[in-house]
Amino acid sequence: MLRCSRILFALSLLALAGTTARGASDKTWLLDQNNWEIAEGLLPPPVLERVKKGDYWFRVHEVDPARFRRNYSERFWQASEANDGKYDLAPDVCGLVDRATGKMPEFFFGLPFPRISKDDPRAGCKIAWNFVAASMQGEGGGATFTINGIDRGGEFRHIKVGIHVMTYLGRHGGPIPNPQGLRSAAMVFLHEPKDIEGVSFLALRKNDWYSNDKIWGYIPATRRVRRLNSATRSDPIAGMDIFAEDGNCYSGKVEYYDWKLVGEGEVLAPVLGPYAFPMRPVTETRFAVDIPYMKGVYETPGAKGAPWLVAEHLVYVPRKVWIVEGESNDPEYNFSKSVFYFDKELFQIHWKLVYNRAGEYFYNAACGHHFARKDDGTFTAVANDIVIGVNDKTDRAAFGGRYTSHFIERRFPENHFTLQTLRQSD
Repeated sequence: MLRCSRILFALSLLALAGTTARGASDKTWLLDQNNWEIAEGLLPPPVLERVKKGDYWFRVHEVDPARFRRNYSERFWQASEANDGKYDLAPDVCGLVDRATGKMPEFFFGLPFPRISKDDPRAGCKIAWNFVAASMQGEGGGATFTINGIDRGGEFRHIKVGIHVMTYLGRHGGPIPNPQGLRSAAMVFLHEPKDIEGVSFLALRKNDWYSNDKIWGYIPATRRVRRLNSATRSDPIAGMDIFAEDGNCYSGKVEYYDWKLVGEGEVLAPVLGPYAFPMRPVTETRFAVDIPYMKGVYETPGAKGAPWLVAEHLVYVPRKVWIVEGESNDPEYNFSKSVFYFDKELFQIHWKLVYNRAGEYFYNAACGHHFARKDDGTFTAVANDIVIGVNDKTDRAAFGGRYTSHFIERRFPENHFTLQTLRQSD
């Protein structure tokens, strides 16, 4: 009865305050301290508490479900259906298995597990692999963005970062030469502040079940490359309230975690859009996607709310989710567990809650995405363009992302993701 009353209240608000945005079924309304009850069960508990206190207000956008699904190409959905029954999981680790060979597939496209049963004891791992597949469809790309540390007084630190990524699995265009047997490759370049300019990192992820990521860092002052431990993904970035693995809400290898489905529900999911932005051709293999900048309250005179609340362009759409608990199998990892809210259809992570080694909740992250689509609909991509990390113990936060343009690169040069390129980055 209480849930029904909330829905009726929401519908009455839509009738009074809703505005048609991009179609007859698209309406927006404001969730804030005055009507927080509507969001009970639709936000992680620590986030709802901040709405109640007046720290947060959200623009809620009711989307057209069929149009939202088209943020992924029809080819992607058809490939997902064709994958039904093709894949399984390794018995002792969250590793994907090609049933035809009994090994890790050298390539796949589309969701490996298009049907998830809540009664499946390994559903959590299958959901995590669908997340990998959905995130890899855009093949490669990059952007330049900032990481901003924010407290009640505003911004206290920032870093300017550039990133290039290429995937070898899950690509719309099919497999490409992969002599190293990689799953993905990434390079990160630090631009600001001046004392870290030229520092860069290379990460190579092998397409197997057991190896750790190979990560190297280059320091211009010493002109030396140093091998790094993959467990550093759980370390905070430059003393800010955001962690190295927070990209896309989880950027580690799926096999690093034990995944357990612990529930299902509905959340208000942060997205920029919420429908696909056009791709602007730059070269035969590269496209640019122009997106609006998301200002925080601390950057917006007169805006109300916590300084780290996004005041412009980010909207929240109701989405059904799987709630999955992940525990790292690395003894050097800094957290005991994380709880992820995975979209049931698009398999992106919208929120996560993080617990320290003592088992105490301390941190949450909202992960906002945007979508991109070729005019003919044959190629689509999804990109994580903001992570809002909030430490509820220290009452501080950090933004990661907020770029205004990102590029999609379907084929980087063959020698791009190498130590030689890393040394030349300064």
